[in-house]
Amino acid sequence: MVGSDKRSVFIDGPVTNSPIFNLIKSVHGTEALRSSRLFEKTSLKLEMTLGKLTFLLNCRDSALLPKAFQLSWNHQRNPETDRILTKAGFSLMRNGIRQHRRNITGLRRSRDDVLAVLRRSLHEDNLNSLQSVVGSKCSLSAMIQTEVLTRKLNALYLSKSWEFTTSAASRRRSLGADTEKTVVNLSGEPLQENDTRVLAKGLNFVPIPKNVPLLDIITSAEACLGPQVPREKAAEIRGALLDILSRSNHNAASNTTAEERRILKRLRQRTDLVITKADKGNVVVLLHKGTYLEKMNELLKSDIYTPIAEDPTDVVRKTLISLLQYFEHETCETELPKIRNYIHYICNSQCPEIYGLPKIHKPGVPLRPVVSSIKSLTSRLASHLKKIIMPLTGNRTSSMKNNREFCAEIKMITLSTSDILVSYDVKGLFTSIPMDITLNALENVLDKDSTLSQRTSLKPFHVKKLVSFCMKEANYFRFGEQCFIQNSGSPMGSSLSPVLAEVFMEHLEEIAFSTANESIVTVLFKCYVDDVFAIRKSAEDEAFLNHLNSLFPTCISFTVEKEEDGRLPFLDALIIREGDRLKTTVYRKLTHSDRYLHFSSHHPRSVMRGVISGMVDRARAICDEEFLAKELGHIKTTFFSNGYPAALISSATTHATARPEEHVPSPTAPLLILPYCDGLGEKIKRMGRTIGFQVYFKSAAPVRPIVRNDKVRLAPNENPGVIYEILCTCSASYIGETGNTLSHRYEQHLSCLNRYKNALNDQKGLGIKRRGRPRKLQPSSQMDEATKASAIVEHASRCDGQMFPNVIANEPDFRLRKIKEALYIRHNVVINRDKGTEELQPASHAAVYPLIKFCMTEGNYFHFQGEHFSQTQGAPMGSPLSPVLAEFFMAHLEQRVFACDNFTGRVKLFKRYVDDVFAIVKKGHEEAFLHHLNGLFTEHIKFTIEKEHGGRLPFLDALVIKDGHRLKTTVYRKPTNTDRYLNYHSHHPKSVKNRN
Repeated sequence: MVGSDKRSVFIDGPVTNSPIFNLIKSVHGTEALRSSRLFEKTSLKLEMTLGKLTFLLNCRDSALLPKAFQLSWNHQRNPETDRILTKAGFSLMRNGIRQHRRNITGLRRSRDDVLAVLRRSLHEDNLNSLQSVVGSKCSLSAMIQTEVLTRKLNALYLSKSWEFTTSAASRRRSLGADTEKTVVNLSGEPLQENDTRVLAKGLNFVPIPKNVPLLDIITSAEACLGPQVPREKAAEIRGALLDILSRSNHNAASNTTAEERRILKRLRQRTDLVITKADKGNVVVLLHKGTYLEKMNELLKSDIYTPIAEDPTDVVRKTLISLLQYFEHETCETELPKIRNYIHYICNSQCPEIYGLPKIHKPGVPLRPVVSSIKSLTSRLASHLKKIIMPLTGNRTSSMKNNREFCAEIKMITLSTSDILVSYDVKGLFTSIPMDITLNALENVLDKDSTLSQRTSLKPFHVKKLVSFCMKEANYFRFGEQCFIQNSGSPMGSSLSPVLAEVFMEHLEEIAFSTANESIVTVLFKCYVDDVFAIRKSAEDEAFLNHLNSLFPTCISFTVEKEEDGRLPFLDALIIREGDRLKTTVYRKLTHSDRYLHFSSHHPRSVMRGVISGMVDRARAICDEEFLAKELGHIKTTFFSNGYPAALISSATTHATARPEEHVPSPTAPLLILPYCDGLGEKIKRMGRTIGFQVYFKSAAPVRPIVRNDKVRLAPNENPGVIYEILCTCSASYIGETGNTLSHRYEQHLSCLNRYKNALNDQKGLGIKRRGRPRKLQPSSQMDEATKASAIVEHASRCDGQMFPNVIANEPDFRLRKIKEALYIRHNVVINRDKGTEELQPASHAAVYPLIKFCMTEGNYFHFQGEHFSQTQGAPMGSPLSPVLAEFFMAHLEQRVFACDNFTGRVKLFKRYVDDVFAIVKKGHEEAFLHHLNGLFTEHIKFTIEKEHGGRLPFLDALVIKDGHRLKTTVYRKPTNTDRYLNYHSHHPKSVKNRN
């Protein structure tokens, strides 16, 4: 009943056409052949039955009922009949499991009996060969069956998902209740219900890409299989990946409907809306663009920020490179030259950009300013400094490491009747940190650190100076077209800010307790960055707060929250006072959306399980035993509303509650970090377990960057980090890469070309006299220097054609960009001088290209009537490679056809089948388009044209007929067609005749 897929029909009879069977028949006779075939058939059937049993066991453990066991009921249905049918279906499935186990026992016995007969009748070598052939066939069949049954299991998971099982009406009611928390519309304009439903999935929802990202997978794999991986192991992994990718001919089913994609596109085009997430609670917030700009401008008018005339990135870059070079010579720190080279050669440095996150839990919905420092000049330096400073923080008794430790500690405390629970919070800590005081405190801590030399060669002075540079000279950003500098504090968004906040708060704590009167000192003081939990005497209600606010009165201000009815929220915990003891449970703010990663998001299943496990771990760490069951029930309800199947929730919760010790992969196993693709990713992971490599997945772009417009949205040509093509009207193509924008790189090419032309004019005596110093180089040397800059400059110096630059792909990562550039160069006809700087290893494609070239050159010969000939151009008609190469070339030609915009509006339709092209061209432009086609590869390719006659045009097997403004088609036969097909009396199977 299970696994009735068409692929499993081969178990009814052997299909292996191996020479071993012919050998057995000729050497040992027909009886031995019959036994060999029986051994093959029994082994295959056993393998298939094992796969089906595994599938049923997975269904049973996940409380899923396969369609084969889902009973129908033709009469009126109600919950009671559904329950009875479901129960009967599970009983049938359990019976099927028992039957499969009995069958497996019988098949193993039959296989062993046949094998015993074969051992007596076959030579040992022939028997070993037979077992090898049958084993390979069984492995291949098992792999195919596993793929099919995995898809079925995933489909069953989806069918149990909340989104698929609830009716449309109840789904609307549920979403209506959910979206009040998950989507907060503050724009003043009503949002359509369908728009709300799409946004309710969350801004972290990842749509499944239209096509499998093969190029990104290959590029990422090549980047991971660097020199650190042994060549033999890398070749094995490449071969396995190539095998999987070559056999993957399907894309994952989309997790968004066409209507949802249209909604996302429409929301992206809304310039009057800002779609962002709330400061806390994973809530989607919609603001009117005018309101958002007004709030941001009001925020930037404060004394913390000062507008500046121009972007200081270039000045900061030069200063930072000089500083790093100076410290590098002083200290011999190994990381500094890497950071300097990254900034100088690789970094696609952008001016940091500020945006605001709405605090919907506060009156007036103020914005929290966040400076996006990704790809900034100091991002890599800040990360390195953070690693140096981090071990110095969190070592005080007041520091909190995690919720588990905090909750366990406060439960050990015995309270007196005069004790009161309070929490302190610093207003805007990051932007309020007194930087000079923090830097001095940092230097003092570094001076006392005896382990500093084990982490870095930098001295405390150097660390302080570099941190100061990041927090002062490089503390600038852009909002719209205006640049600002931040006068105080550290920017929210820098990786250094949290650790500097820790350093300052520990310094403040030390001062606070060393200067406070003993009568106001708290009984307990626990600190997590700017959040403080304390137990103090009620008699000294405000004294300690006033003392804290007196330490740095110009910049640091604490607020206090006291317990109410014996309860006080602190971070994720709600602290409950019961007598002289404290208990805890999980705390959620009123604005919390209970929105987590949606089940239909394009993420690996392990991530889904990890989200549930993380929530269960948090509940176990925080909740007392009496609150745990309620919290686990809330977790199940929450994830059920996020689309997760009940079976998956129960399974993940059970495993997280009693989690076994996890298997730690071998540290020597190569690690691949690849883009995730549903189905394909699971195959790669299984292969990794087989041949010994680890795989981590990274997800594609979520909804947030698609719809957000609170940051400047750049066109593809304006994004830094691109692979580009410069196409000349003579059909010459040049492919390159740059960490800057395409326009910046193209200007560099033009500058080199202008230098060449000026030197050429000087050589001819036509140059214009210029002011300033005379040039040191002779014109010929200047021309050689200019043409050496790049192949496109050399080409443009000899060709008068016009050049058209365009972006092929965006890739911010330098290593991945170089690999992609090499792949594009090697798979296209280009004028580049080299094949890319990346040494791509065999088994990806470098080994394939020489073989293809050999087949089309040295291997391209034939003989006719005793005389031998070699074909000097083109591909031979009859080679299996020829159609593939023709298709590659024609696809490349088609790309060239529309590289220029001259025919974009004139050619309404362009459809191609290998070398036959059907086009709809504006009247009067037919000959011009033909001339354009024939001008692409004038020495090799010649197009002919056939126009419609009487409103009719034959194309392939179709006759296209113009009927007014529409086209109709019928079957077309050439006049020479004989209508002669396979004769019925020919010695062919009937299935062949039926197909004809």
